[in-house]
Amino acid sequence: MSTPRLVLVLGGTRSGKSAVAERLAAAAGGPVRYLATAPTGPTGDPERIASHRARRPSTWTTVELSGSVDLAGAVRDAGGDTVLLDGLGAWLGGALHDAGLLDDGGRGADPAHALDGAAAIATIEQAVEGLVAAALARTAGTIVVGEEAGMAPVAGDRGTRRWVDLLGTAHQALAARADRVLLVVAGRAIELPAGDAPAAIAPSATTPAPSAPVVVPATSGAPERIAAEVPTDDPTPADPGTASDAPPGASASRSPAPDDRTGPAAAPRDAGPDRPHGAGDATDPGAPPLESPVGDGTHEPGGAAEPSDAPDPPAASAAPLGADTGLLALRLHGDRMVPEGTIDFAVNVVAGDPPGWATQALQAGLARVGHYPDDRAASAAVAARHARPTDGVLPLGGAAEGFWRLALAVRPRRAAVLVPGFTEAEAALRSVGAEIVRVRRDPARDWALEPEAIPEDCDLVALGRPENPTGTLDPREAILRLRRPGRTILVDEAFADFLPPDADALADHRPDDDGPGDLVVLRSLTKALAVPGVRAGYVLAEPELVERLRLAGPPWTCPTPALELLRAYAERPDACERIAARTAAHRDDLLARLRQIAGVQVWESQANFLLARVPAGIDAVTGLHARGIAVRPCTTFAGLDDRFVRIAVRTPALHARLVQALAAVISEAEQA
Repeated sequence: MSTPRLVLVLGGTRSGKSAVAERLAAAAGGPVRYLATAPTGPTGDPERIASHRARRPSTWTTVELSGSVDLAGAVRDAGGDTVLLDGLGAWLGGALHDAGLLDDGGRGADPAHALDGAAAIATIEQAVEGLVAAALARTAGTIVVGEEAGMAPVAGDRGTRRWVDLLGTAHQALAARADRVLLVVAGRAIELPAGDAPAAIAPSATTPAPSAPVVVPATSGAPERIAAEVPTDDPTPADPGTASDAPPGASASRSPAPDDRTGPAAAPRDAGPDRPHGAGDATDPGAPPLESPVGDGTHEPGGAAEPSDAPDPPAASAAPLGADTGLLALRLHGDRMVPEGTIDFAVNVVAGDPPGWATQALQAGLARVGHYPDDRAASAAVAARHARPTDGVLPLGGAAEGFWRLALAVRPRRAAVLVPGFTEAEAALRSVGAEIVRVRRDPARDWALEPEAIPEDCDLVALGRPENPTGTLDPREAILRLRRPGRTILVDEAFADFLPPDADALADHRPDDDGPGDLVVLRSLTKALAVPGVRAGYVLAEPELVERLRLAGPPWTCPTPALELLRAYAERPDACERIAARTAAHRDDLLARLRQIAGVQVWESQANFLLARVPAGIDAVTGLHARGIAVRPCTTFAGLDDRFVRIAVRTPALHARLVQALAAVISEAEQA
């Protein structure tokens, strides 16, 4: 039998888990690298540390990890030694303490909602993921000791609950990939078998199933069906709970003791399905074969998705569309597709509360609502951020307003819209009588922009970067190739705040951007800052065009609180970097989990959502609604039919729940 690469040893306080792990390490028969995570000094437990040291052979190498988040580096540095990391809970307690997230009794705003707190949690999650990857990349064994803290009463303070929640999720992430998992009770080790996902829980007979959203009907084709595989991790997050009869939390220390800092697993941001936490398995087991979207590149009489029994479109096709069809479908968005009581994977806005600085900016704006809005300070701040002239900026009541102002200001004769794409651009252009040409992206080419597919006589081209719903990030150079004399290029960068810092956003002006025609960029604060109700965005263009956009609507572009938010955002160039990093890590987790379901195709994305396609004949949307989950149906996006759904990035724990439910929906439909 080959040596296990990763062994997880779990147990409560004084259960004997460390002694069991030490025996396993000694039995490996080679050098042992002991990674000690318990804090030393005044916040530590010197007697316990001394007893552990006395048990270890003098030949073992001890490395102190207190205060370090680089678990993966410590494992890689061990070379061919057996690694024993003891223990994960002490390390997590220290990391949370250093970030100010452990010494939190629950008074005032939750520090986990602030940028620094969210970034610290993302770093912790990534450290656990890195630990798993580093252990599996070695030929020598890695043994991780974890404090099983989820069996005791609910902890009485918010910081301790956060520790319990994150530790439980980390244990699940390790167990999902470990070769062996041992539970130690009273000095005896119990081998835990690989678990199967529990059967889907049927909705309560007393609770009506949520109603399905109204969408444009579309027929579907019938490609070969593939049986779904239900993932094996336990996806169900427990109630956070704040029971008044729970024992009081322990005093703030770097290493919470499991006997007085425990409770059932819960969302570490206190409640709700939209609180990010946990670490997930971000491996990519591969994807099923790629298919092309439905559609034949011809006139689309209904404005809805084309019948899927039509032949696949060519790699680049353009279809003219009349101005009198499907406008209602174009105005239907994800915020109207979340039935009451369901977990929201439909709305592509970061879950949770806005950062603290954003809330302060909004409150500052509210203090000045006795005066009419003055957008000059916000415009100047945005202009400075993007290296543009101040009169090249126009604040907006959300990026969507920009589509309508531009349509009124430019009134193009013939406009090309990249599909599938955000439909508000087409709706606005059709309202001014423009002839619409839908230029189809090809899934076989990962939905990439093909500049040669744009008809030369189109005097406006609208696309997203990243695109919605595909998440595609077109190269900057490909977009600049679309510039022509007399042509306006409209680039919707509503999701650009999720890009890494080196992603080269078009909002940031460069000399080589200059060329014929007009380049217009729309930006939004809605998505990354979680402020959809504020309606804050802006447009960037040449000053002459910006003035025309200003005259194409009311004189006050957005309210004073939104202007204060814009100013504060512009003065923080790195305001969303931590949010983007956390979203990217969670997006990788969601992608890996979805790719575990046979028959589901899912594409890479650079935004905070993924586009997935289920086998034909599967009503994923309704099936998930019955299980309390809402995803975004894509039948309102041209070129997509009812096999496609858009899934917003949430947290690994919620991703596991979604994937289990989706696999069950597919499996039941296959067996029917």
